[in-house]
Amino acid sequence: MDTIRSFYRHRISTLLRDSTGKRRSTGSGNINREQRIPQSAAERVFSIPELTLLVLKLASPRTWPTLCLLNWNCAVIVQPYIWKSVTCHTLTTVKKIQPHIRKHVHHVESLNLDSLPQPTLSVILQELSHFEYLPNIASLVLCNSKITLDQLSALLSKLPHLKEVDIRGCVVHKHALEVLAQCINLESMAFFHENILLSQGYNMDTAFAPWTRLRRLSIAVPPNAGLSAHQFEEAINRSQLDLEWLELSTPHWKTNTIERIIMRNSKLKRLVLRDCGLAGEGWMVVLPSLTNLEYIAAHDSMGLMVPHSFERHLRVIQSSPSIQHIVLGGYCIQDHEFKTLAETATALTSLTLTHCNISSQGLRQIIDHCVKLERLRVQVFHMIGGFKGLFKDGPWACSELQELEFINISWSQADMASQETMKKSLETMWKGLNNLSRLRVLTLRQVNMSRPTTLYLQCFGAHTNLQQLCLTGHGAWTYQELFWIAENFPGLEEFRCNDMEMDTSLWAWMQKNRPDVRLFPAKPVDWE
Repeated sequence: MDTIRSFYRHRISTLLRDSTGKRRSTGSGNINREQRIPQSAAERVFSIPELTLLVLKLASPRTWPTLCLLNWNCAVIVQPYIWKSVTCHTLTTVKKIQPHIRKHVHHVESLNLDSLPQPTLSVILQELSHFEYLPNIASLVLCNSKITLDQLSALLSKLPHLKEVDIRGCVVHKHALEVLAQCINLESMAFFHENILLSQGYNMDTAFAPWTRLRRLSIAVPPNAGLSAHQFEEAINRSQLDLEWLELSTPHWKTNTIERIIMRNSKLKRLVLRDCGLAGEGWMVVLPSLTNLEYIAAHDSMGLMVPHSFERHLRVIQSSPSIQHIVLGGYCIQDHEFKTLAETATALTSLTLTHCNISSQGLRQIIDHCVKLERLRVQVFHMIGGFKGLFKDGPWACSELQELEFINISWSQADMASQETMKKSLETMWKGLNNLSRLRVLTLRQVNMSRPTTLYLQCFGAHTNLQQLCLTGHGAWTYQELFWIAENFPGLEEFRCNDMEMDTSLWAWMQKNRPDVRLFPAKPVDWE
């Protein structure tokens, strides 16, 4: 690494030295002279690709258009990065980009029109219809959008190099496999398998034959899929796919079919199962195929009602030493299972628990043993021991933690018995959070405690790395508390709270004094 750093340090210093001005030749008879045209500091910086990428990475995307205003040369360099990924979810965004998209569409590599309704969607598609081909677009997301079959077919015909597509929730009255058949270069696809009859003569046995490069597959089967689901699952089973990512939401599929699909894809790195009902015996069959697994997500709407439902997933984690990301939803996790998980998943960097029943003592096992943990997100139905149980046993061992989110976690009655015990409990929590010096994201939503007064915020201290803060369910905010946040979190980019807990004048004050901070009401939880 030292050699690489020295190389780029020397390269950048040389380029900066040589870019003090552009040379041009001027002639006077037989005499040729070179004259330097002075360049601004911005031009010199943005003339070096490495520095351009570094500036864009450190700066908020909201500031990128401002960089284009420095001068024409800066705009030429920055605009390809601005237009590389286009996301439109609202009419407001569409109106902003509509006048410019024709000019910059050749820069677009990723197009996200998720949940865009009609006629707003038609506005964007009308602009794209002026081009015969859009060769640079490699990723297309239309999840839950109101696109029609004709519009979708026309758009796909313009994307010869499309590699990723998501059309889940698109009602186009034609099977997804037939619609996507023209996109032979796909490496990732996500769609709903609905009860739609395939065209006459369509061979389900070779349904996935066109996509020899397919590595990521996401399929959801609605409850009304009917008998066609059986044919479809057998087609997947017969295919020669070599997948790395597999996501299944197939509550009516046979257990042995899911087992065979997993076993046929021995290179799986990411596995997501939603209500698939894979029994304990089935897991034992597929375990030898999951040695490369890095990400596992399991959601079971009946998990809380089934005893020992988490045990089968624990076996998978034990058999996959390289696993780094775990997402669990709808399980009752015992303390001894947490201990086994903490001692096994030594490479764990991210843990998400949603709608689970756990205890603070069990979760503390993860906090004390998984020292590489960088993200912890918890939303539970019930946590035995309350919130204070996470902090009463001293500092957390996971000092690398950067994202921490707690939602709907209550305090025990003993912790809130009196004003004195409440004060001690809150001070213990904020002091514990203060030890997490690398924290970038902090979310405390509906944790049933009093608002973060300046006394408690001072226990938390000034965190220069904090970029996103969300605090809700704490009561009405005061000017002193908001002033403390504005003054002590210089790197803050996003602040969320309940709009019913903050007066309009405080919102206005924050917008005036910290215009670099985006203010939003708390958004719904959507963890994957």
